Amino acid sequence: MNAVSTAAHALPATPIARIPLLGALRGLLVSQAVLTLGLAIFLSLVAAGLRDALGGDAGRAAETSVRFAAGAAFLFAVFAAIAARGARRRRRWSWTMAAVLQLVLAIGTSVAVMLVEWHPIYLFGFALAGITMVVLSTGVVRRALHQV
Repeated sequence: MNAVSTAAHALPATPIARIPLLGALRGLLVSQAVLTLGLAIFLSLVAAGLRDALGGDAGRAAETSVRFAAGAAFLFAVFAAIAARGARRRRRWSWTMAAVLQLVLAIGTSVAVMLVEWHPIYLFGFALAGITMVVLSTGVVRRALHQV
């Protein structure tokens, strides 16, 4: 007698159709995770340089604010990777998490535009969020992630 019971009537595994836009969504989320992880590393290096360059209380204050921005970028990267994993497994919550992340990305880019000198690279953040939201709003992706 075996202590582990086996299921007598296990359901057969049904093949799940491949959806190209779901792969595009995962690619966008993974690219956001990689880019924001790189941004977090860059901001962390800049924070140390600011502390040394400015010195005193001004250097410590600048370092603290840039380190908080680096921490926020790191958290964004983690959540984007989680949302990509959820989309791969077609979890219902991944659609909501991805949509909220795009909102956070757009707001974060807006804050960066207001606080720092304008540069055209900021348009990349808006474009990435916009493209991801367009992919999220397609009917195929919404059905695949059980939002319809």
